[in-house]
Amino acid sequence: MDLSNFTVIFQKLSFFKNKSLLIPVIISLIGILLFIPTQLMSSGLKEQVDKESVSVLARVRNLSKAAVSDELLDKETKQLQDQAEDANEIELLAKETTQRKLLVYNIFDVNDPNTLPDLIFLQFGQQYTGGIDKMIAESKSGDCPTEIELTRAIDESGAKSRALMPQQGRMMFDEPMMNPMSRLNRGAPGLRTMSKLERAVVDQKCMARAKEISFYVTPAQMSGYALWQNYNTNIQKVDAVEDCWYYQLAYWIIEDVFDTVNTLDSGYDNVLNAPVKRIMRVTFKMDSGFGGMRRTVRRGRITSGTQKEADNTDKPQYVLSDDKQSMLTETCTARYCDEDIDVVHFNLVCIVSMQDFMPFMEELCSAKEHEYIDESGQTHTYKHNQITIIETKISPVDREQADHLNYCYGDAGVIELDLVCEYIFKKNAYEDIKPESVKKTLLGEETE
Repeated sequence: MDLSNFTVIFQKLSFFKNKSLLIPVIISLIGILLFIPTQLMSSGLKEQVDKESVSVLARVRNLSKAAVSDELLDKETKQLQDQAEDANEIELLAKETTQRKLLVYNIFDVNDPNTLPDLIFLQFGQQYTGGIDKMIAESKSGDCPTEIELTRAIDESGAKSRALMPQQGRMMFDEPMMNPMSRLNRGAPGLRTMSKLERAVVDQKCMARAKEISFYVTPAQMSGYALWQNYNTNIQKVDAVEDCWYYQLAYWIIEDVFDTVNTLDSGYDNVLNAPVKRIMRVTFKMDSGFGGMRRTVRRGRITSGTQKEADNTDKPQYVLSDDKQSMLTETCTARYCDEDIDVVHFNLVCIVSMQDFMPFMEELCSAKEHEYIDESGQTHTYKHNQITIIETKISPVDREQADHLNYCYGDAGVIELDLVCEYIFKKNAYEDIKPESVKKTLLGEETE
């Protein structure tokens, strides 16, 4: 600020010709000019202080009047601890779903499979086939009468008139026993050439069998049963260990299928009124149809196969990606083997009452109990829920076809239910016992 300009102005005023008054007046004017912005600034600052600092102080004072009690603090602490325990419990329960009893111990956790004796693989086969036989016996299930049983029934009834039957018509009774449906599949007249009396004896025998059992099933329709009945131990030990491992997975899946059927059929007299009439197959290969050739369209291609071909390859395979042959169908869950889970697909075909196919699928995917033996030998009972249905096919049943001849399903309508399912294994539950060669396969490495 240039004070000389003020001095010139005031000298022109007669009132300020007295120089002794000039300087005090100038100082006063300067003070007034500085005071006005200072007041404005202090007013804004006061407003800001009232708005922020004072209000914060008021909130602090209010909080101080309502301090958190020790009881509330303990409650909050316990809630956090409960949440942590819930998370740990969920992880433990997920792990327990895959911790299951093994058919044979001390077979998967060895460093060198070549040290294992051949006897242990034969023992596994006995446990596998014996376990399936036990499932069938405990469920009071079985198959329809065989050709030999029907022939004997006709002989015992005195109804058989072999001399009056055409030679071609006697084929069914004269040939050695084969698959119960084998002659019909070859086009032999079979039952069509029998007399009415003989046919009545056969019907009576089949009906009597249906009244004795809860549902139809045969061991041969379970994947791996024929393989382990006469297992060839003249192979590399590492391959034998792999076979045991994959069929251990298959055995757990077969157990779940039987548990499902037993639960639904409990409380019913027999197969005639039971919801589930028959298990036709449990397999891990889509073209492993029983009773001849099966053609099916999967993933945009037509495949075909025979049971003989399926016997060599019909075992679980881990689903690694969407372009692997281990997939039985396009997955709607997009679940593949990763660092947390292992995934396997399987195919289940059964005959179910029309009104019970939805309850059957719900029960198949429900929680089930299993036992686990820990390292100390103590047995634990856990629950698992590992099945998801990813494809469903429903077909009518023609009871006059060879696949259903001599099977009595009752008066209610029935359907053939063809399911493709995925089975989930929690990896950290059995990774310690998983064979090294299987681990390498999962990693995409070649085994020696």
